[in-house]
Amino acid sequence: MKPTIGLKMSVGLLVMLLLMIVPGAAGFTGTRTMSGVTSALADKHDESRAIWTIKVAVIETNAALGHAADIGTDGEIAMAHFWHSELERGIEHYKSMPAGSNAELIQRLETSHLEFNTLYEEYRGKLQARKPINREEFEERMDEAVKNYTAVLDDLQEKEVDKSIESALEEAERTQTRTLFLMAGFTIAAAILGVALAWGLIRSVTRPVRHLVEVADNISMGDLDTSIEVTSRDEIGELQESIERMRVSMKTALERLRKS
Repeated sequence: MKPTIGLKMSVGLLVMLLLMIVPGAAGFTGTRTMSGVTSALADKHDESRAIWTIKVAVIETNAALGHAADIGTDGEIAMAHFWHSELERGIEHYKSMPAGSNAELIQRLETSHLEFNTLYEEYRGKLQARKPINREEFEERMDEAVKNYTAVLDDLQEKEVDKSIESALEEAERTQTRTLFLMAGFTIAAAILGVALAWGLIRSVTRPVRHLVEVADNISMGDLDTSIEVTSRDEIGELQESIERMRVSMKTALERLRKS
């Protein structure tokens, strides 16, 4: 197949098109990655909110149980029961989420929850039975249980949620930077290739054509001795061959005329 001008332009345009498609593909891949990161951040936000809900329910349950111990009314006992129900719902919701990678923290959470529930049921049973409660002992035991419970919730927030969010944000930043550099690099490459292709085509056409114009002028003035060098195999080369054959034919015919 001859490397015609049309073929050269087609190949150049195809390469430019490929260079433009690659940034688009990189942008699409980056968008999918960012979508995954956004989904992960949304999940971690839900997990963070669930941990916060559990923490609030633990504190409010303890406070309501303390008020019930002081006042001893059914209303305060009912309030403690309400917040404990919220705590149970919060724990169930948290357990329904994808399990964290830190098995030790999950075990600590279960242990703290069981310890807190045991104390809650003990003191709630005494309050409902109107049995006396040692306030000092109550505060000491409940405060210790709440302290352990909130400590493991804080660790879950810091080591599981915050760390995951930080990693997701770092991944998003890396993806954005990588995509921008890739798109910029291929766009610049396509621009450079486009300029080089245009310059090469113009040069490959204009210089030979200019030379052919000079040769044609010389031929019109009777100069049939200057040969034409074929510099390419495309349409310009075919034109050079045609003019060269014409020059040779005219020179041969003129020599015959002179001899006759």
